[in-house]
Amino acid sequence: MRYDFHSHTHYSDGVLSPEQLVVRAEKMGLDLLAISDHDSISGIEQARAYVKSNNFKLKLVDAIELSAQSDFGEIHIVGLNIDINSTHLLSLIAEQQDKRWQRARAFETKFQKINIDGVLSELETNCKQVVTRSHIARALVSLGLVKDNNQAFKKYIGKKGRVKVATDWIPMEQAINAIQTAGGLAILAHPTRYPMSVRKLGYLIEEFKIANGDAIELAYPSITPDKRGWLEVQRNKNDLLASGGSDFHYPNLKWSDLGRFPAIDKNIPHVLDRIKNRLQ
Repeated sequence: MRYDFHSHTHYSDGVLSPEQLVVRAEKMGLDLLAISDHDSISGIEQARAYVKSNNFKLKLVDAIELSAQSDFGEIHIVGLNIDINSTHLLSLIAEQQDKRWQRARAFETKFQKINIDGVLSELETNCKQVVTRSHIARALVSLGLVKDNNQAFKKYIGKKGRVKVATDWIPMEQAINAIQTAGGLAILAHPTRYPMSVRKLGYLIEEFKIANGDAIELAYPSITPDKRGWLEVQRNKNDLLASGGSDFHYPNLKWSDLGRFPAIDKNIPHVLDRIKNRLQ
């Protein structure tokens, strides 16, 4: 069974509509797709309606990716197989989206201090729902201040950039609880991409398990065999399920496309084992 449990639409920082994303999933031969937009579920029903109207064989697994704060910095947690009508989760989503727009306005204020105007206007015009730093980068490109997103992060909004605004995400424990209250599995997303040492990452995974996290992504684009081997040891040590996904955002990227990530050994306990009986 071919699956991808981590993907994004234009409701967060992806560029494809839900309809375009499911068409691509069909083209890639996927059986299962999770649309896991950042702090948003808005694309899920739209995608499901399109799948049904076109009689696609593709099955959708309801999901979300929540931004959270750990003792070691910002992390992302995928909630897989959630109830998108959970009032608790919906309340949290509204809170997260509001925080994102507050942050965007704070960015605008700091940009104005260095004589850059119009970023917030670009965001309000072009952002579909959830505003992210990727949207800010695109705004800077549109305003002619940088040539591409990479330069925007390097010069302005990245770790060493000129404009910094602190995040105010919910605690990791709260994100995990919200996902599980909505009947989902809490998955630590792309662990080796966080800017921390191997030692701290090991502690993070332990804390994720202590906080009742369910699973960890073992397979995603760009992960090296050595890092995968290390993650498999940590997964086993902490008795976590395995998951995988492309973290798809854009088409035509050589290193990332729907369904393109390393296979996970069939002997490793997998999130599929927990959700397959609930798939329609």
